[in-house]
Formats: sequence, C-alpha cells, structure tokens
Amino acid sequence: MYMRVPIADRYILKELLGPFLLGIAVFIVILIGDILYTLAEFIAAGRITIDTILKLLAYKMPAVMVITFPVSTLIGTLLGLGKLAKNREVQAMRLFGMSLLRIFAPVLAFGLAVAGLTLVTNEFIAPWANHQANNLIRRAAFAEAFTQVRTQVFFRGPGQRFFYVDRVDDNQRVLHNVMIYEAAGPLPRLITARRATLHERKWSLTGGVIREFDETGFTRYEAQFASMEIAVGVDSGMFFAGQKTPEEMTAKELRRYLALFSSGGAATMRFAVEYHRKFAVPFAAAVFALVAAPLSVQTEQGGRFLGAGLGVVLLFIYYVAMSIARAMGGVGALSPILSAWLPNVLFAICGILLWVREEGWLRRAPVRRVVTVGAPL
Repeated sequence: MYMRVPIADRYILKELLGPFLLGIAVFIVILIGDILYTLAEFIAAGRITIDTILKLLAYKMPAVMVITFPVSTLIGTLLGLGKLAKNREVQAMRLFGMSLLRIFAPVLAFGLAVAGLTLVTNEFIAPWANHQANNLIRRAAFAEAFTQVRTQVFFRGPGQRFFYVDRVDDNQRVLHNVMIYEAAGPLPRLITARRATLHERKWSLTGGVIREFDETGFTRYEAQFASMEIAVGVDSGMFFAGQKTPEEMTAKELRRYLALFSSGGAATMRFAVEYHRKFAVPFAAAVFALVAAPLSVQTEQGGRFLGAGLGVVLLFIYYVAMSIARAMGGVGALSPILSAWLPNVLFAICGILLWVREEGWLRRAPVRRVVTVGAPL
C-alpha cells in the first residue's frame, strides 16, 4: 500500500528535478576541478599517481555532495519554478483554487528530503571518506609537509592531565618521547618516557622517569622505571590515524571530544561550532527551497538567466554570512549554536516574509481575473 502523489505535485517535482541534477553535475565538475588544481603541482612532478588521484576523488565525493545538494536545491527551485511561473502555470493553479502554500508544498518537501539526504551523507559517509582522503594525501603526496601533523603539541586529557608527544609511528602504533603532566592531587607529577604503546584506553610506557614536585616547584621525588602502564581515559585512535579534524568526525565523535576537552578554550569553541554545523549545513537545502520558491515567481519575466544569476547572488550572500558567523563563533564572539544556525535563520525569515508578501499579492490578483473571466451572466 502506498500513498499516491497528486498530479500537480508530481509535475512540480519533475520540473525541479532536471535543474537540480544539472546543478549537481555542474558543481561536482567545479569542485573536482578545484581539487585537481590543488594537486596540479604534485601531479606535474610525478609525486602522485593516477590511481591515487582516482581514489582521492572517490573519497572526496561525499564531502562534495554535502556542499552540492543544498546549492543545487536553490538552483533547481529557481529554474524549475521560474519556468512554471513564466509559462503562467503557477497562476493557472491559483485560478484553480490552490493556495501558494499548497503549490509550494512539494518544493518544501523536496528541500526537506534533500536536507535529510545531506544530513545522512554528512554524518555517516563524509567523515569516514574525508579521513581516508586525508590519510591518503598525507601518505602519498604530502608526506614531507605533514610529518608534524599530530606531534609536538600539548593537549589536555581527562583528570587534569596534559600530554605531549614528540613523534608518532602510525604503523607500529607507538608514541616516541612522551610527557604526561598530572595536575590533579595535592602535588603535581610529571611522567616522561622514551616510548609508549597504546592499547585502547591505557598506555604501556617504557624507559621513563616519574617526578613529583613540592609547593615551590622543586623535585621532591624522582624514580626511574623500565616499564609502566597508565590508564589515560582516551581512546588510542585519537593519537594515530584516528586523530581527526572536525571534518573527519561524526557528530557523535565531536560531542565526545567536547565532553572530554570541555575546558579547552578557543580550540574547543571551534569544535563546538563544527558540531552544530553538522546539522545546520544540511538544513540549508530546506532554507534555500523556502527562499527560492517565492523568488522564482517574482522573477518570472527574467527567464533562466535571471534565475541563475539570482542563485549566484544568494549563494554568495549565504556563504559570506556563514563564513563571518563561523569565524565569530570560533573566537567566542557568538555562541557555537548561533554561529552555526544564524545564516539559516536569517534566510528562513527572509523566505517567510517573501511568502507572506507573495501570498497576499496572488490572493488579490486572481480575484480581478475572476471578475473578468468569470461564469456567464
């Protein structure tokens, strides 16, 4: 048993689908071209092979689709509905008694469906694919430039512990020249070791020294050890290939990171912004549909060129607003949730106002036509 989609809805969705798919194709080509442009120097120097390039493009495709889906929704709505408006089909539906909300209902449903698809891609596919792509880049192309990606940086762990790792061996899962500073307890303690092997949430340290300090900062106790195990409370993957950028993390991983490093300052703010963006960016598809639907009716005389031009302008405004809000959230000038959702909120308000304005105008316009064309006297 299934619900039949009304003929008018199917017709509108059919008009949206063509420009939507065209937009996806165009933006995929543009973004792939940008990736290849970035790799051009390494391709010319023979430092990256064709099969590596193909793998990299395949891994980058989910992230490209996360950007492309909302953008294509905007373009598809402007061009698809613009064509219907230019052919007076929207007015015909209005004369038939359909409200603007009813006419644009399939457009909003389409935007929400694309938003859901984008959310699933962004949460379950893109993080893994981005991680694979970045590891591929580090190993195959930029090994020299990325030797210090996860090393020589102090970072905070649970229990008032601070870690420092000089060098990481991803293949052997070994850390070299490790330092652990424990600030909890009555006296601080410093543990140094030549190497550490990671096992889930504990480290096996070898060739190290334990030092305890008094209130004045002088060493009050010092002892060597050949081997020692310490529970760090952090998944071992955080220090190897599993240590990820926000783009390589799922929302669940970002939430766990935020809980772990809740007092990390500006670095934590950046991760908090990225956590909320995991949901805000996909929802842009629904917001774009909300804004583009009434605009497509207002630009009916301009045709496809005006629709495409208007789409470019709207995208520029949206992504400028998104970049500014993201930067302000990263430095703490805006709350992370407001930083992520502010562009969507502003565009949604504009879309609602346009709908109200267009609904009022169209409600009056058909009345005049009914007096002229109405039933015979």
